Amino acid sequence: MLGQPAKSQSVTCPQCGADVEQKPGAGRVRQYCTPGHGKAWRRRMRHAGWL
Repeated sequence: MLGQPAKSQSVTCPQCGADVEQKPGAGRVRQYCTPGHGKAWRRRMRHAGWL
């Protein structure tokens, strides 16, 4: 969304698209709904040659 700080925007899990709660603080890290989804997403991107 335009005009809103990145921290106030909702975050979705890249693996399944579920909404994930954003923790307050500096920066915006990639959030996953479960550690297993983070591992699966990184594995998929690594095999695709992105990581």
